[in-house]
Amino acid sequence: MTPAPGEDRLTARIAAAARAGGIRAPGGASLRMGIGDDAAVVDLPKGRYVLTTDTLVEGVDFFPGELPFWIGRRAAAANLSDLAAMGALPVGFLLSIAVRRKDGARAARRIAEGAISRMRPFRAALWGGDLSRAAATVVTILLVGKAPRPVARSGARPGDVLFVTGSPGSAKAAMELRCSRVGRPPRAGERPYVDPPPRVAFGRALAGRRWATAMIDISDGLGRDARRLAAASRVRLVFERAPPGALSGDSDDFELLFASPAAREGSILRLGRRLTTPVARVGRVETGKGVVLEKAGGRRAAVSGGGWDHFA
Repeated sequence: MTPAPGEDRLTARIAAAARAGGIRAPGGASLRMGIGDDAAVVDLPKGRYVLTTDTLVEGVDFFPGELPFWIGRRAAAANLSDLAAMGALPVGFLLSIAVRRKDGARAARRIAEGAISRMRPFRAALWGGDLSRAAATVVTILLVGKAPRPVARSGARPGDVLFVTGSPGSAKAAMELRCSRVGRPPRAGERPYVDPPPRVAFGRALAGRRWATAMIDISDGLGRDARRLAAASRVRLVFERAPPGALSGDSDDFELLFASPAAREGSILRLGRRLTTPVARVGRVETGKGVVLEKAGGRRAAVSGGGWDHFA
């Protein structure tokens, strides 16, 4: 389909926003053909790459009436967090945006500018994407990263210790603050939900040093994603501490849960301080299956249910 003049102008403006940062993707990637052609052509050096994609839908993943710029930032953060969990270096991304006719080209352009601004510190270049009209705003990103030593969910071993970055539950608290202020610039207390900080540098450092035996992004809820890691590694995760409700509730915390050899605990805590990434030990790995919370006196409670499920 030949794009309408309005779409042409919008594409040109998004291309200009993408060029404004002068980003050449890290790792030697070079964009040969990008926005304005039928597809992107990229030269990538030899190596191992990871690809992730996330779709954010109005009314499901962000509030109706949210400012377009912050929708773009949030969509980018969701994808960056997945790469952080693999210990990957972001390289480039494709961005697809659908908006209502009444919201117009400006809304789509601001979403693109938000996504670009969130990707820019990680030097991930916009390679292309798609524009469309829909009954509700939808944003999809496909992000490519380079991962010489990717960290899977399946490597945790009995005797490892468990760590989590950030403060699980903070995004949900921020979301509750945001719901009454949608459409206005976010305050500091709303940022964990509106503009979460992806732990890319920390995840890459763990992977590069081979300190993480298994790692997962916990955006679907600490308990739910812990069960996924336990199942993939065929072990039991024992939480020694967790914020109230964090293990049983859903979440939009773009944080990392990971296992590491016990001997690395001090080094990991020092790395967190150096990279200004909050990180804390929360438990350990043992033989068995499932996830449990250890209470006073050694009593244990199984962690089941809870977490976000689009089809539950």
